[in-house]
Amino acid sequence: MTDRISGKTYTMPSGVFEMPPPKAAFIRETEGKLLDVFGKWGYQEVRTPAMEYMDVMARGLSQAELDIAFKMVDRLTGRMMVLRSDVTPQVARMAALALKDVPRPLRLSYIMDVYRYPTDPGHPRREMIQAGAELLGLDDPQADAEIVALAVGSLRDIGLSDFRISLGQVDYARGLLDEAQLSPEVEDRLMDAANRKDSSRMSRILDETGVSSTLKGSFLALSEYRAGAMDSAEGIEPVNKRCAAAIENLKEVMDLVTCYNIDRDLLKVDLGELASFRYHTGIVFSGYLSGTGGAVLKGGRYDNLAEQFGSPSPATGFAIDILELVEIAAAGASPTHRVSCMLVNRTGDREAGLAVAMELRGMGLRVISLIRDIDDGGLISYAKAHRVREILILAGEREFKKLDQTTGKTSFCTLEDMLDNSREG
Repeated sequence: MTDRISGKTYTMPSGVFEMPPPKAAFIRETEGKLLDVFGKWGYQEVRTPAMEYMDVMARGLSQAELDIAFKMVDRLTGRMMVLRSDVTPQVARMAALALKDVPRPLRLSYIMDVYRYPTDPGHPRREMIQAGAELLGLDDPQADAEIVALAVGSLRDIGLSDFRISLGQVDYARGLLDEAQLSPEVEDRLMDAANRKDSSRMSRILDETGVSSTLKGSFLALSEYRAGAMDSAEGIEPVNKRCAAAIENLKEVMDLVTCYNIDRDLLKVDLGELASFRYHTGIVFSGYLSGTGGAVLKGGRYDNLAEQFGSPSPATGFAIDILELVEIAAAGASPTHRVSCMLVNRTGDREAGLAVAMELRGMGLRVISLIRDIDDGGLISYAKAHRVREILILAGEREFKKLDQTTGKTSFCTLEDMLDNSREG
């Protein structure tokens, strides 16, 4: 931003955001809707610290995740700290320590800012708003189904409809790796290629390992079964019992999800959903909006995380990238009024005007009390700029002249009329 008078440029760090009133209001409304749906499902909100000691968070974050965290030194202790880069490890720590004596299962939710160095040039944000829900203490397909259904409900409750949920099961890939007996480094390369749907790269890696042609074909299938219905995976011949159990678990979860009045066509199978292969332990899923590339929602089962903080517990959950989601949703949204009315006092009695403004606020209305009077044309421009629904000009002790923003015409009402209308509403 450049000051037109001084010519000075005031820049912000790349990848951070500021929000003028319309966008801030839209974000807050979205957050409110998400917290409401989380609450309806019994997920209680928690808050976690914005900064943590790095050696503590290292228990729940991979080295790659630590590398993209913002770091600083604590002047009091000299210990290295990190800014919150992911909420889930903090929730797992809270469950293992602060909530260790609370009966399981725990249903926890949050909306908080997270900070990380970007790894995707297409998404260069360093500051994000993450909303999520975590279900801890249940190793059961019903828990996974509840989390998936809650994720779908969350997207729907904020007004989205054209999206799909891609579901996978990481144990299927692990079953294949059990047969292949590869080194961890080769496993990571292979799973990364599968997640990127890069079958050519997968084929080259598999040729280097010398696995059988049959097993190679099973690995390559990881990059092929994407965006397909469950029956597209029916024909897969499981290589071993672990693969078979993974497919049966995926089918069971999908069947349970449809019990929440969710259309099966919304759920797509992707056995190559392996972005966090080392972290997840079962069902994984992502949410995609039509016409967009990246996922706006990611989730899955992570049974090994709480153990890193001293209290083993199965867990499943998801997180939503609110900024990514809101930018898409806001593109087709029309501005809404955020202020109920603007009170213009032309009686000359300042005290009376302030008292009336407080009465209106007492009715639950959002009221701007205009301090400096301007002409009617200016009032209309001001009201539109500040998204005010009604202009009320105080014409008498308890009487208003209402100014129509569209036509400029006036009508009259009393404070009692306003009170009656607020009761009816």
